[in-house]
Amino acid sequence: MSPASHRLAFLGGVGIGCYCWYLLRRAQRAEAKNAALVARRNALALELMGTRNKFMHSDDSLTVGRAFVPLPTDVFIVTYPKCGTTWMTQILNLLRCGGEMPRFGEITELVPWDILAHDCGQTLSDRQIASPRLFKSHESWEHVAKGARYVYVARNPLDAFHSFHKFMPAYMGLEATDVDEEAFARAIFAGASISGQIWHHFVGWWERRHEPDVLWVFFEDLCDDLRGTVERVARFVGIEPSEELMRKVVAQSSFDFMSSAEHAHHFDDHFVRSKVGPAMGLLDLDAPRHVSKVRRGGGRVGSRRALPAAVARRLDEKWAAVVAGPTGCASYDELRAAVSAGR
Repeated sequence: MSPASHRLAFLGGVGIGCYCWYLLRRAQRAEAKNAALVARRNALALELMGTRNKFMHSDDSLTVGRAFVPLPTDVFIVTYPKCGTTWMTQILNLLRCGGEMPRFGEITELVPWDILAHDCGQTLSDRQIASPRLFKSHESWEHVAKGARYVYVARNPLDAFHSFHKFMPAYMGLEATDVDEEAFARAIFAGASISGQIWHHFVGWWERRHEPDVLWVFFEDLCDDLRGTVERVARFVGIEPSEELMRKVVAQSSFDFMSSAEHAHHFDDHFVRSKVGPAMGLLDLDAPRHVSKVRRGGGRVGSRRALPAAVARRLDEKWAAVVAGPTGCASYDELRAAVSAGR
C-alpha cells in the first residue's frame, strides 16, 4: 500500500471514530434529556395528584367520619385502597338485600364512605336500605370509628401497589403513563395516600384479628373460593345463607357480572366524584368509567409480576422492616397462612 493510501486509511479511520464518538455523545445527551423530561413529568404528576388528594375530603368530613358512633350491628368494610373494597361491598349489600340488586346509581349511595359521607351530603346515622348498615372505609384501626363489626380485606401488597398505580393517576385526572412505577412507589413511601402505608395498615388490623367483631378476609380467597368466602362473611354478620341466596350472591358478585357493560357504572365512584370532584379540580367527572373499580384486567392475583424488579425489591424490604417484626411473618403468604390458621 502506498503512503498516500496509508494516509487515506488513517484519516478514514479517524473520521469514522470521530463520527462514532459524535453519535455516542448525541445518544447520551438525548438519554439525559429524556431522563430529565421523565423526572419532570413524574414530579409534576405527583404534585398534582398530591394536591388533588388533599382536597378529596374536607377537614369537617374527616372529623365527622372518625367521630361517628356506630351501632354494634353496623358493619364496616375496611381495606387499604385497591384490596377488594368494592368487591366486598357488593357481597355484603347483596347478602343484606336477600340476593337482589336494588335500584341504585353507584354503590356508595347505598354504602357511605365514612370520611367522605359528609362531603357527599350523606348522614352516617341515617337508616339504610336494609340491615345491617354498611360503611366503606380505608381507615387504619387507630382512626376508624369504634363500636361496630369490621370485615377487613387484605391483599398481597405488591399486587395492591400494581393495581393502585394503574388506578390512582387516572382517578386523579391524569394519564396512567404520567407517573412511572418507581416514582409512584417513592410517593407512596412518602405518605401520599390518606390511608397511610399498607404495611402499617396491616399491622394495626393484625393486632385485632382475634377480636370477635373483626373478620379477616383475603383478596386471594375471594379469587380462589368466592362461594366459601361469601359463606364465611354471611355467617359473620348473622345471616344464615340458603342455597338460593348463595347462588344469587355468588353470581352477582362475580367479576364478569360487576364489570359488564350493564353493571360497571354501579361501581365506578361517579357518585363520589360528582360531589368532591370540583373541590379537587377535576374537570372530567366522567373519567371513572375508564378507571372503574372493576376495570378489565383488574381483580387478579399475581399482577405484581409486571412490576420492575427494583420496585418489587423495595416493597419487599418495606415488609421486612415494618411487618415481619410485629407479626412474626416474613412474607405476605406467611401472614395469610397465620391468619387462616387462627394464629
